[in-house]
Amino acid sequence: MKTYDLNENIIFSDEKPIKRHFLNTKSFHAALICLKSGVEISPHPEDYGVLLTVLEGKGIFTDINGESTLTKNQSIYMKKDEIRGIKAIENLVVLGIQDRTKV
Repeated sequence: MKTYDLNENIIFSDEKPIKRHFLNTKSFHAALICLKSGVEISPHPEDYGVLLTVLEGKGIFTDINGESTLTKNQSIYMKKDEIRGIKAIENLVVLGIQDRTKV
């Protein structure tokens, strides 16, 4: 068993998102994504599904259905090849679990 202290990976930048990968297996990949208030990841497609859960802060998450505002302990799932984006309204810490299963 291995434990992870995610607090060690919380780092903010005034200019860009900070993504810290901490677990990679054959079927999933886990990362902590930190965005300072006002920082954005522009909407773009990705070749994997992802579950994003807000651990701290507040942000606007964009997917094929439009925009959703999420806060602490709220999640959104985006399927493979779907458009996704994030804009931090407050300093934002997000846990991302990427589905790496080959279909």
